[in-house]
Amino acid sequence: MEKDINTVNSIPAQPPITVLPTAVPENAVVTDSSSAKEDREPEYLGPRALAFLMSSLLLVVIMITLDQSILATAIPKITDHFHTIADIGWYAAAYMICNACLQPLTGKVYTYFSLRYAFLSFVLVFELGSLICAVSQSSTMLVVGRAVAGMGGSGIQNGALTMIAVAAPPSQRPTLMGIVMAMAGAGQLIAPLIGGALTQHASWRWCFYLNLPVGGIVLAVMACIQMPAYKNRKANWTFRDVIHDFDITGFTIFAPACVMLLLALEWGGSTYSWSSAKIIGLFCGSGGTFIAFFIWEYLHGDDAMIPLPLVRMRVVYSSMAAGFFQFGALLAFAYYMPLWFQVVKGASPTMSAVYVLPTFISQMASAIFAGALVSRIGYVAPFSLGGSALSALSAGLISTFNVHTDAGHWIGYQILNGIGRGMAIQQPIQAVQSVVQPAMVPTVTALVSWSQTFGGAIFIGLAQTAFINLLKSALKSHAPGVDADIVIATGATEYLAELVAKGDTTSRNGVLLAYNDAITKTFYLAIGCALASFVASTGLGKTRVERKKKHVKGDMEKGGKEEKAEATTSTSSDDGPSVQGGQNEKENGDSDGEKVTDDQETRPVPTDMSSTEAIKAA
Repeated sequence: MEKDINTVNSIPAQPPITVLPTAVPENAVVTDSSSAKEDREPEYLGPRALAFLMSSLLLVVIMITLDQSILATAIPKITDHFHTIADIGWYAAAYMICNACLQPLTGKVYTYFSLRYAFLSFVLVFELGSLICAVSQSSTMLVVGRAVAGMGGSGIQNGALTMIAVAAPPSQRPTLMGIVMAMAGAGQLIAPLIGGALTQHASWRWCFYLNLPVGGIVLAVMACIQMPAYKNRKANWTFRDVIHDFDITGFTIFAPACVMLLLALEWGGSTYSWSSAKIIGLFCGSGGTFIAFFIWEYLHGDDAMIPLPLVRMRVVYSSMAAGFFQFGALLAFAYYMPLWFQVVKGASPTMSAVYVLPTFISQMASAIFAGALVSRIGYVAPFSLGGSALSALSAGLISTFNVHTDAGHWIGYQILNGIGRGMAIQQPIQAVQSVVQPAMVPTVTALVSWSQTFGGAIFIGLAQTAFINLLKSALKSHAPGVDADIVIATGATEYLAELVAKGDTTSRNGVLLAYNDAITKTFYLAIGCALASFVASTGLGKTRVERKKKHVKGDMEKGGKEEKAEATTSTSSDDGPSVQGGQNEKENGDSDGEKVTDDQETRPVPTDMSSTEAIKAA
């Protein structure tokens, strides 16, 4: 039998008077009835059901990361098939733009509709996009398929992380999220190998057909799992409520702002010069539209697509900023480390994928280990801070690479980088899920997921621009007789092969040095992102998650039996008391012997109140 969790749809600024399933002092005496207790206790999946759920979530995470990473390997064959290179940028941009535009809206979807059915719907849309790509008869059709896949992918990450928050007790969530992040790293790891094998021995279309059986397995498993119920913001809603609370007007302002900004970054410095009217117009249009969007969100209040009272919480905006910069650093390495191996070290695409194994293997191990430690220690900030610091240090070391760097150095520095990434990457989402009501988990998860996606999109565009400009400058210095535009248009490996065939060793060495300088200096951007993530991580404060289950003694005078209370997330952060409600834990521990009365525990705030009304009531 499913049980709803009583929640409020707000973020109180002072100690709330409603008590939800939360940590209780170990020696507290509970005087409420068993029926009231049942209404408050969260319901989680059993071990077997949780194992099936995690298996399906891991499959879908690998599917998503494979889809994003495998495309780079398939692009040469795709351009040969369609006889055009004009749409290369759109194969990735179409997915990224649709994904980033829709992610904030997915929080509303998971708030109002069934968590399981909403997730399955997003998987189906992603599968449809993959099918369109697989059967594409033109480059334009492939771009459309990538856009549809991006729409589906926008809700998959948010849904997976929300499901973990609903299905597993707080003490298990960091470990489970660490496993999910590790599997994402595994997807990035094996994507080039699988992509190379499929394009070489079968067809590039199988890079997309591969998603269909994986998605089918996920759909079959998820259809058999009954997710625990969680209280939506409005239990009895109408279609008019959905239209209003989904903030369709806000979305129609937000989406063009994202599109214009991402297009400006995609086209700037490559398709058009940065000083061109089109690029300047896109930046101005994006800035003006974002201003209009935030004004609308402020006026729309608690029902906005991005609730500003929620974003103003220190833990929330700090987590969004940390995720934004973490993914900027991550994607800079993901794109340019393989390029360094292929150009400077002369590795094949397959071997370059092998050479970056130290990063991904250490990232996977670190993510799982960090998740287990957070479950045991309870605090997330030290891992986000430490991971960001290691990422900055390793980025600085990697930026010293040259054409003579030996394997010991590039393996060791990559391991350090992977450890830092694994430690930090899951902490922003874990932090925000620890400080909000269960009904707000989809919204904050969507916000952090969007900030990660948007940060990656922005910084990969900036990295590309920086790399092109640095390469042109370095070629003038190291290979003055080489035309930089020809090198960029031809591609590094092909141009170097032509120089070798001509016997022009001097120009070849100059081009190698120029590429090394351009790539390693591009890593300066990753250093800046990691340092910015470190600063943002200080805003996580003392946010912590519940470390273990606690037991509450029954009222001996009433003949009560010893009751077992599942503790939900308990936080102690710089934002003040936990917004989960209930007893506030002091820094030195719970108060012993405190008596919890009925009045303290059972004064609910109506779940359909706005944030402002709930704060006033408290």
